[in-house]
Amino acid sequence: MIFARLGNIQLGTSSVMAGPTAATETLVNDFHEHKVVRGKPVPQRGGEALDRRSFSFFFDESFCNPEAEYARLVAAKIAGDVMPFIPGGGGFNGKNYFIKQIKGTTHKTSVSGRVVRIAATLELVEVPNGALSIGATGIAGAAVALLNPLLKRLR
Repeated sequence: MIFARLGNIQLGTSSVMAGPTAATETLVNDFHEHKVVRGKPVPQRGGEALDRRSFSFFFDESFCNPEAEYARLVAAKIAGDVMPFIPGGGGFNGKNYFIKQIKGTTHKTSVSGRVVRIAATLELVEVPNGALSIGATGIAGAAVALLNPLLKRLR
């Protein structure tokens, strides 16, 4: 059984990577503070922030090629693909993510310098269902394209 699947990348399989040594999920509500003349600022709910997930795990030569598997993650990050996150037990909750950051640390090498073990931390950021991509073709990019001519006219 796997811990989870991110697009076509299996997280926490015995043949590719160790199950996460740590897994975190961050869910945040945004709010705005309105300053007042006297007293404390007044908070106003601003909606939900994007969900974030983080996983720490390792690749070891005892069950995979550490450099090749790490390179797969780096390629997925560079591609910037938006991928569904599906827990190992199934039950896709409709949330898609992109890889914001990967941190890799070489923990062990052979006498000849071949990498034996790489520890990695993967940080994911949610992409809301309405946003088709995180590039200029997404909703945010379209909004900026629409607003830019208007902003120029106001000056």
